[in-house]
Order: sequence, then C-alpha cells, then structure tokens
Amino acid sequence: MSTTPLLHLYVNPAWNRKAIHTPLLFPFWGNPNQDSSLFAKEMFDAYQFDTSLYAITDNLSEANMVLAPYRHVWFLRHDKALWEECIRTAKEAGLPLLVDGVGDIEYPVEVPNSYVLRIGGYRFIKEEGRVVIPAAADDLLERCCGGKLQIREKTDGKSVVGFAGWAKLSLVQHIKTILKELPMRVRGVFDDKYRAMQKGVLWRTRAIQALERSSDIALRLKVRPSFSGSARTASGDMRQLRQDFVDTVLGSDYCLDVRGDANASTRLFEILSLGRIPVIVDTERNLPFSDELDYREFSLVVDFRDIAQLPEIVAEFHKTVTPEQFEAMQHKAREVFVSHFRIDAQMKHILKDSLSVSC
Repeated sequence: MSTTPLLHLYVNPAWNRKAIHTPLLFPFWGNPNQDSSLFAKEMFDAYQFDTSLYAITDNLSEANMVLAPYRHVWFLRHDKALWEECIRTAKEAGLPLLVDGVGDIEYPVEVPNSYVLRIGGYRFIKEEGRVVIPAAADDLLERCCGGKLQIREKTDGKSVVGFAGWAKLSLVQHIKTILKELPMRVRGVFDDKYRAMQKGVLWRTRAIQALERSSDIALRLKVRPSFSGSARTASGDMRQLRQDFVDTVLGSDYCLDVRGDANASTRLFEILSLGRIPVIVDTERNLPFSDELDYREFSLVVDFRDIAQLPEIVAEFHKTVTPEQFEAMQHKAREVFVSHFRIDAQMKHILKDSLSVSC
C-alpha cells in the first residue's frame, strides 16, 4: 500500500461561512487572507498543500474522512452548532473527523475517532489522534534572498547567536502574566515539567539575559516590544521588520528559537528556510515529523531547565563542531525546510503521521 494514498475529505458545501477556513481548503475555496494579514496572504498565494495527495468531495460515499472546514477555536467562538453538525456527520457516516486544531490556544478536542492537527502541545500531555504539523512559515530564502543559499564558514572566534523579535513585556503585562500563570507556576514547584508552560516571551527574556551575561558568545540582537507578524501589533513597518529579522539570521552562526504563545514557533521554520542552525529551547515541545527527522542533524536542542547554561552549551557546541559539520548542518537546515516543513511539502508527511495514528 502506498504511504501517501489519495485522501478524499468530505466537506458539505453548505458549511461554507464568511470566515477564514482551514488552509487545507485554500486550494479549493481560495485564500481568504486579506492585506491586513499581508504575509499570510503572500505565503499561501505562493505555497499550498499538495492536492495530488488529497481531494475534497461532497459525496460521503467517496470520503475517507470528514473535514471540519474551520479551525477548532473558530467553531468554539463563532458557530458551535456547525461544529456539532460536523461531528454528527462523521459519526453517522462511520468516518474519522479531521480537525484543524492549530492556534496559539489549543483547546481539547474530545471527539472519538478524530485526528487533530496541532502545532503545539506538550510531550507530557498526551492527546489521542494528535498529528503534529509545522507552524505555517514562508520561504524567506525565496521571498527575500532570491533563493540563493548563503553558507557561513566556521571561525575560530566566538560564535554569533542571533535573535530578532518580541522579547519584552511592560510591567503591567508582566504582572498580569504572572497572575494568570500562578496555578501552573505553583504546580511547577512540585513537578518541574510544568514550568515549560510559562509564556513564551518570558522564556525569550531569560534566554537573552543569559546570553547577554556571557563572554563566551557574541550576541546579535534586535528586541521588540510586540509581535511583529501582524499589522495590528507590529512596532513599525512590517516589511522592514521582516528584513531586519532576515539580516539578523543571515549574520549569525546560530539563531535563538524559543516558543511563542503556543508551545511552538514560526521562527524555527523561518530560520531553517534561510539555512541557519537554530538553537531550540525545548519547552517539552512536540517537534513535527520527529519520527522521520533527527533534529540534531540541523539544530542544537537545549532543555529549558538548562537555560542558565545556554551560552556555555552553545560555545561548547561551536568549539567541537568541525567546519565540515557546521556547513553540512546549514545545508541540512535548508533541505529539511523544503522537503518537510514548507507548506507544499507537508501533506505527504501529514498522511504518514495520520496512518501511523490509525494503525
């Protein structure tokens, strides 16, 4: 049996609403992102899921699964009746329900016989039917660099660690975050893995503070006071902010990758797209397609419990890696982005994960 069979997803045309549907439907229902989501619109205009591997049908007898056409969080906030109809349709047809559970907040999907696409979650919190996928990331090498890979040579001096992004909270934001996280923080006193659930921007702050205190590495840093991926929150021109990010990544040996509001990051895949080696602060993250990929071939993974030793870990790694290995990791970073993480490459790996869940 083929590992990438043609999958037929049932969607009732009457389920179409005036909202942003799951990206799985973009090739069929169109890209609904507008100029207010400029980068998302450009990204999905350029790259879409591979429709040679799946199709949409309005005939239940042809379907392998029922697809809920909107993200789970949208159903919960805007149309619970439609959500229940999707569940009921799948149950009556005896078919699995495919759910787009992607979001900064990932609510439990308590539906038997369902597959749930996720970008986040925690390894110590199990979820039946979870299929971990990459956060949607544009190919910045193609978008901003003409597709030309720029390999850095290893030097004998200090390694350069780069970061450009949101890593600062106001005092009021910080206090609100601490109060909101208080129950989890108390739990973390008795079981340290729950500390991983703290807000991503706080972990970024800690990582940067550790790097700034160190004389073992050189830090290339652009700290921003807000999220720059949205026109609503960006602290400047979005295109210039993105170019600053690209320049920072390309001017670094390693690039710091820390979780966002979800226990995942788009930054990881943007770094890989540019052919750079990410330093992943592992907050119990579910890394996509990790059953197929050895992340050590193209990244340095550091447990969040060791964040105070982050500079020493990076410095020691850079000291021991050979120039040939350093170059090979950069090539591998770019290779796995194109083969696994870019939107047009994901479907065959999603199907492999889905089949392994059902076996």
